[in-house]
Amino acid sequence: MKHKIVLFLTLISTATFAIDINSIMEKAHLASYYQKDDGTAQLLMKVYPKGDGKATKKLFYMLRKDIKDGGEQLFYTYFVKPSDIKNTTFLVHKKIKEDDYRRLYIPASDKVLAISGARKQDPFMGSDFSYEDVSGRHFSKDNHKLLKENKFDGKEVYVTESIPKDKADNNSKIVAWIQKSNFLPLKVEYYNRSGVLYKRYESKNIKIISGVPTILKRVMTSLLDGTKTILLVNPKKIKYNVGLQERDFSERSLKKPPMKYLK
Repeated sequence: MKHKIVLFLTLISTATFAIDINSIMEKAHLASYYQKDDGTAQLLMKVYPKGDGKATKKLFYMLRKDIKDGGEQLFYTYFVKPSDIKNTTFLVHKKIKEDDYRRLYIPASDKVLAISGARKQDPFMGSDFSYEDVSGRHFSKDNHKLLKENKFDGKEVYVTESIPKDKADNNSKIVAWIQKSNFLPLKVEYYNRSGVLYKRYESKNIKIISGVPTILKRVMTSLLDGTKTILLVNPKKIKYNVGLQERDFSERSLKKPPMKYLK
């Protein structure tokens, strides 16, 4: 009888643990990519070549609208600088169980190009961030494990390990340091299919804006290539719950941007 009680308590503990880690990852996903119902932001992307040479800079606006909290989303990107990509737009209808709908408008040729939604892990506009890094990797795509609870940069964190369910994924595992107080990632490490750490993400500046803990500086380092990308959010030009409509994310908006949100 004593052994049966111990086994029963162990099973309960294990089940609770599994629920806890999935809850942590879901909260982290919502905190990173689903703040409020919608949002607009101006970002400066600085892409550094190997050896920390002069950075290539791109200034753009990004609009986001959630169709369902934790589910489908709409994204719109409008490039301002440099001059050779000015007025370039990029539209994403993010799906969960199917490929994303992606369209790129190139003003120089006045063409709208269909971008394969399956290419989520390709580089985003020539940076070290992938499309998936920008729009968010859904937590249900991985099996998760809580490695430990620790401190990172003086903050209490959960250290988690995520193993992709899809064996064709670029990653063999993803290790994250998630801040307990707001569920935002302070550091994420990505391992390739050979088990080699190939890129590292870091959150450098988190501020409260309109009541939302907001990451203002994101750094992605490609450890094998020696390159680095920094994404800086202008704190004066980030807004939440601005009333974006689904029509602002139509294919028509590629050539006719919703300018009232892009200034």
